[in-house]
Amino acid sequence: MRTLYGLRYSGWTEKALWALDHHGVDYRYREHTPLTGELALRWRTPKGTRPTVPLLVEPEGATTGSFSIARRAEAQGRGAPLFPADAMETIERWELVSDAVLGIARANVLRRMLENPRAQRESLPAYIPGFLRGVSAPVARLGVRFISRKHHAVADPERVLQEKAVPALERLRAELNGRPYLMEGFTYADITAGLMLQFVRPVDDAWLSVGPGTREVWHHESLAAAFPDLLAWRDALYAKHRRPALLGDGGVVARAS
Repeated sequence: MRTLYGLRYSGWTEKALWALDHHGVDYRYREHTPLTGELALRWRTPKGTRPTVPLLVEPEGATTGSFSIARRAEAQGRGAPLFPADAMETIERWELVSDAVLGIARANVLRRMLENPRAQRESLPAYIPGFLRGVSAPVARLGVRFISRKHHAVADPERVLQEKAVPALERLRAELNGRPYLMEGFTYADITAGLMLQFVRPVDDAWLSVGPGTREVWHHESLAAAFPDLLAWRDALYAKHRRPALLGDGGVVARAS
């Protein structure tokens, strides 16, 4: 059985999960624990590849990165293609934009997590019982700082959001121009562009469940007010193309039919 390792709140992990589910690929999901899970992640990652999640491990080998995992899902699975040949230029262009925006958003979220004890408690591994989560806050803060160092988070993410992310969202609005998809039909371009909105306002818990503290640090009030049309577009994509999650031990185990 193939296994996907990821961070459930991560836009990159959600891209990989969406593609696997879209193509009906069977897999197990395992939540990666930053800091304490790094040695295991490095052991599973192919030599010469930067250890990061999402990571898809199969008997044939391992694949890193949401884009590569989505391409592998298409090669192995069934259903309508997410990577039609005539859409590749648009898909690759929006993947680059999405990755850049998610990187800035991650830095902003990590900064806000350091100021939000509830989000810190929610970031702790599931095996830590509730009565210990309060006293384990230093561990959570250590994990947040570790991720920031690992991914070289920018020092002033709010400024960079305004300089880089806002123009990207404005470009997405202009390119959609009121249409339901970036191309003629639903493709990976819509998935990767839509995931940029996760840091503006997280998608509903029916599809991607996060705790209230985590939802607070991912919600950007002024940008949510500025881009309600894009949030509605993203939510419509989920409603039409993403089945609600069924959660079990260790993370997502199935999708509702």
